[in-house]
Amino acid sequence: MTRLRWRLAVLAAVTSTGALVLTAQVPVSSPQAPFRSQVEVVEVDVAVTRGGATVAGLTAGNFVVTDNGVPQEVTAALLDAEPLRVTMVLDTSKSVSGSRLASLIKAGSGMVRALGPKDQVSLITFSHQVTLRVPMGSQFAGIDNALASLTGTGATALRDAVYLGLAGASDDRSRALLLVFSDGFDTASFLSSEAVIESARRSNAVVHVVQFRADKFLGRLAEATGGRTWSAQSDRQLEALFGRVLDEMRARYLLTYSPSGPQKPGWHQIKVSLKGARGDVIAKQGYFVP
Repeated sequence: MTRLRWRLAVLAAVTSTGALVLTAQVPVSSPQAPFRSQVEVVEVDVAVTRGGATVAGLTAGNFVVTDNGVPQEVTAALLDAEPLRVTMVLDTSKSVSGSRLASLIKAGSGMVRALGPKDQVSLITFSHQVTLRVPMGSQFAGIDNALASLTGTGATALRDAVYLGLAGASDDRSRALLLVFSDGFDTASFLSSEAVIESARRSNAVVHVVQFRADKFLGRLAEATGGRTWSAQSDRQLEALFGRVLDEMRARYLLTYSPSGPQKPGWHQIKVSLKGARGDVIAKQGYFVP
């Protein structure tokens, strides 16, 4: 049977990205793509924090996982060395210009410099149009060149850009991170919020959002994927926030279990909590069984 890792993300105090062994993909043409094979293994990629700091030294015995309410037997391992596939989805609408654009370019370049040699990165920008500036790969210099050429103009097709990022995030060898930056609200997308959220629920990506204004859609997006929202109070904070997103993606635990209990078709709810340890836990809500 083909083994494909479907990740379930946990963040905040726990960032979890889960992976199931099944054949699945989310094509651009359909945010509700069906799966074809049964689940053998679920892997939950977890980061734990307390008071803003990462909690290290936890073992399998510190985690409680239920699948549709059924307790699961788990093992744990650190994942800090596993490669990342980072997709930066950046707002370049008219409101992002001048010093804000300069700070955004600096933040994006800083994130690229912090990536490891086995990591990959791509760049999507959006205004009234959505543009794949640099496809996924390890040519980091191409990202820097593309960032340096950015200008701020036009309206904001936020949802369409996120959908494109989700469609390209699936991969069975690396953890997928979508870093979405926006300083405003959607004014130009074709896709609805519900279509994009449904695609996010079926994606293997963890979505982190850096924003200047609280946006309900972006909050739901981060929650659906086990990611976080980060609020910037000034342009100068962007570089630090981008760095914090990457740091949290590095500090994770891998929880693995073979599902016990009936594998009913449809949505399976996963809950992750701690025992014998303190920390906040945020996890992707579950996964689909064909």
